[in-house]
Amino acid sequence: MNLLADELAERVVRKLIDRQKRALVIVTGAAIGVPKALEQLKELRDEGFTYHVLMTRSAMYVTGEEAVRAALDPEELWVENPDGFPEQVAGRFDTILVPALTVRTAAYLANCIPETPAATMIFNGLIKGKNVVVAVDGACPDNPMRAKLGYHMTPGLRDALHGNLEKLQTYGAKLTAAEGMARAVRKAITSFLPAQPAAPAVRAEQPAAQAGGVIRPALTGKILGVKAVNTAPRGSVIAVPRGTIVTALASDEARMRGVTIQIES
Repeated sequence: MNLLADELAERVVRKLIDRQKRALVIVTGAAIGVPKALEQLKELRDEGFTYHVLMTRSAMYVTGEEAVRAALDPEELWVENPDGFPEQVAGRFDTILVPALTVRTAAYLANCIPETPAATMIFNGLIKGKNVVVAVDGACPDNPMRAKLGYHMTPGLRDALHGNLEKLQTYGAKLTAAEGMARAVRKAITSFLPAQPAAPAVRAEQPAAQAGGVIRPALTGKILGVKAVNTAPRGSVIAVPRGTIVTALASDEARMRGVTIQIES
């Protein structure tokens, strides 16, 4: 009976994961990080993911339909409007992936204004507690590519754009850098599985210097990703400036490794 129960449980888990591998992909017109994100989604496609894609008109111009089709081989691809009401279409999917998020769409979502079909579909995923994984490279004001593209913002505007991304995270979106999207998606679709045991905590009396000291990593676009945490010694402290976005994967990895993430004022 135990063996039968285990087999049934395993089949249920496989079925749930397979269902979540059928994903809705929403590509907005962001110009930063898109090729890396598409490479990551192609990697997932090779692992059994299937895609239905909505591209905005600006994405058609910036990224191009050919690049999206080549990477994702979608079962359906819509431009600007899906076949049906956006809420109904989004309701068919448990996983919603956003490899390219614009500043505008981030602002709509942060302020709960689903102004466009793309924003409506992402918002639908958030309010229904679905897996919504977002690559934020194109919407992050501190991404180094912005300066190269001629963007120069006041501190107030920069803080406002950071605030939009922080709100998205509190709404349940899993934020990631484009280069870590595949891992973030895998993490999201298996989040219902039992957690792995955490690494032993560093003893309170152990000085920080012995445990690895304080690390101030070089950040890409003011985002702390899982790669920086992976390279930190166990028990160390990672200090990042106020306004840094800590991805869900980075937070989980820090907890597993006994690493403290410290936000400096």
